[in-house]
Amino acid sequence: SSAFNKESLTLSNLTFLPGTSSEISKFVNKNFNTSLGKELGLKGVNRVIVQFRIDENGQVQDIKSRAPHPRLEEEAKRVISELPSFIPGEQNGRAVSVMYSLPIAFKIQ
Repeated sequence: SSAFNKESLTLSNLTFLPGTSSEISKFVNKNFNTSLGKELGLKGVNRVIVQFRIDENGQVQDIKSRAPHPRLEEEAKRVISELPSFIPGEQNGRAVSVMYSLPIAFKIQ
C-alpha cells in the first residue's frame, strides 16, 4: 500500500495529460458501460467507487473498486485501466505516486 502524507504533497503539482480531474470524469462517462446496470437488473441510482494510484512514471496502478455488483466493479476497473498516461505528482522536486479516488454514479430508468 502506498499512503502519502497530505500535508507534504501538493496536489496542484499533479498534472493529468488528458487534462484535469474533470477530464478523467469525462473519459469515464464516455467509456463506462452504463447499460450493464440494466442488464444486471439493478434499479435507481447506482454508485461505484474506484480508487487507483498514479505511480512515479504516470501509470495507473492498484485499481480497486466497490459497487453493488461484481460486474460493475470489473467494468470500473476496465475503464480506469484504459486511462492514458499522466504526468506524475511531484514532492520536493521528485516524482511521487498519488492515490486518486473517483465516484461514479448513474441512474437506471
